[in-house]
Amino acid sequence: MFVGVAELEDALALEASGATRESSTLSFDTMKNFCKDCGYSNFYHLTTWLQDLTSRFLWLPKLPKKIEDFFDGFLATVFTVLRIAKFRADFTAQDVQLRSFCFLEEMKKRGVTCYALKTIFGYTNHFKMRIGEKVFHFEMLPTAGFKSKYTNRVVDDKQLTKEFCKEGNFPISQGQSFWFWQKQKAVQFAHQIGFPVVVKPRGGSVSRHVTTNIEGVEQLECAIRKATAYSPAFIVEKFIPNTFVYRATVVDFDFVVCVQQLPANVVGNGILTVRELIDKKNNSPNRGPLRSREGEASKPHQKEHTLYTIVENAVTETLLSKKGYTFFSVPKESEVVFLQYDPFLKLGGDLVEVTNTVHPDNLTLVKQAARYFDIRVVGIDFLAQDISRSWKEQQCAILELNSAPCIELHHFPSAGEPTNPAKALADMFFKYYT
Repeated sequence: MFVGVAELEDALALEASGATRESSTLSFDTMKNFCKDCGYSNFYHLTTWLQDLTSRFLWLPKLPKKIEDFFDGFLATVFTVLRIAKFRADFTAQDVQLRSFCFLEEMKKRGVTCYALKTIFGYTNHFKMRIGEKVFHFEMLPTAGFKSKYTNRVVDDKQLTKEFCKEGNFPISQGQSFWFWQKQKAVQFAHQIGFPVVVKPRGGSVSRHVTTNIEGVEQLECAIRKATAYSPAFIVEKFIPNTFVYRATVVDFDFVVCVQQLPANVVGNGILTVRELIDKKNNSPNRGPLRSREGEASKPHQKEHTLYTIVENAVTETLLSKKGYTFFSVPKESEVVFLQYDPFLKLGGDLVEVTNTVHPDNLTLVKQAARYFDIRVVGIDFLAQDISRSWKEQQCAILELNSAPCIELHHFPSAGEPTNPAKALADMFFKYYT
């Protein structure tokens, strides 16, 4: 199901209603120790703050590959020698990040023995592979970072990414970074570029603590508080309406796959009610049991699934009301009923595989971006009205780059033919590592 901008007209009516975007955040009242915005423990925010501060003020130089290889395996070796951790080959998709599992399953098909490091607290993101007499260590995904001119700091810092994109003449949304004590400057900047705006942490990924389509100062201040709970620095940038979020994953500068992110929705069949359509979709084995109705929760985050169950909250009720619907209304055949505003997966959003419809100019754009940043494995989030049209003919903006992309998005979309970036990543591994 490829969805066009016109099909979001009913959802866009929410802007005029004056409802705040804060109402679309998740409720974790039953999980007091977990953040309602990202699903992680509140203590985790301390680590994200420290990571961001370290990356800003302690910029480590690139190390030679031999030194990187040594450090990749050193701590794991120490932990195993001290018997506080052990490499295990019997891990499952429930034990490790799904992006890592997809890659390791592809390597297993090629006869490679794969291990995940398990401590007394559970599995980590550290892995080991044995190919003949050689042993390779990596975290999350092997990205051949030793081949790049830059460290991952350039890619994982949203402000640096924006500056690099501007220097390379790539399309971006106007924006600026601020520290947590510069809230008034941020408000002034928002007035300068004009509402609506977006606020997001300068670090982080997966739309954590992001607020979009902010219409006024009160919402802006709430969004800044939300962003600075996660990071000491945040970005205010211009919101681009009537566009969709796309994720392109580029491997070794040439292989490209792309998915469209859609807000949580159901599609009518002329028989089932909205309530029944939601329950049917949430019961799909492809959706993890993260959350369902507001106030209910099972676990803070999932590993074995890409898609989440649909969150129902005030935004859901407002969107239905704008269409003259309730949960007991019966949508017409093929009618798309949006239940959230933002296309975030954590709200129950969909992933539609659209690689075959991407315009050649857009493929060239993301390939050139990967080469400009000199990064061989990268996820590129960008906005466009229609992926089948050239970016030169429409509003388009590169939002951010991710050095450890969620390749599972392409393996397990909610619609469209799955693609296989894990295979391309395995090919790249043998090209650069062996």
